[in-house]
Amino acid sequence: MIRKGTIKDQNDILSIYDDAKAFIRSYNSPQWQDGYPNINTFNDDLKNNRLYVYEIDGKVVACASFYNYEKDYEEIFDGNWLTDGSSYMAVHTIATLNSYRGKGIVKQFFTYLFQNFDASSIRIDTHELNTPMIKMLTKNGFQYCGIVYLGEHKDKKRLAFERLK
Repeated sequence: MIRKGTIKDQNDILSIYDDAKAFIRSYNSPQWQDGYPNINTFNDDLKNNRLYVYEIDGKVVACASFYNYEKDYEEIFDGNWLTDGSSYMAVHTIATLNSYRGKGIVKQFFTYLFQNFDASSIRIDTHELNTPMIKMLTKNGFQYCGIVYLGEHKDKKRLAFERLK
């Protein structure tokens, strides 16, 4: 079941972040190895009503943040977005506990987003070394669109993807 995150989910979500960081580190990607995501990420997403969780039998096993705008997506290099950007949702900080990966949970987040938000597309980015994420995005109908640069991270270059409704 997908629902909005609450303050009560803090410990579970921080554990999911840590689990995801370890998974990403295992294939030598620098993504999420600079302290992000962290308690500040959680608090900011919670405060701005962007935080969603996936629960199985009362246990939070995945999380994602839905944004209706992403400043860093205004400029794309070596490609183009599929849409003009007037009606998209951006997904950030999407992570699943290791023991629940590969069970279609992330796909359910994308379905939920299209069913519950007025968006013509979903935009998402990832590090070029995050091959599991790239494979998952391709499997779920996302198309590679180009390169974006994130303002707040040391390793700023990201591959940008978009999926139409």
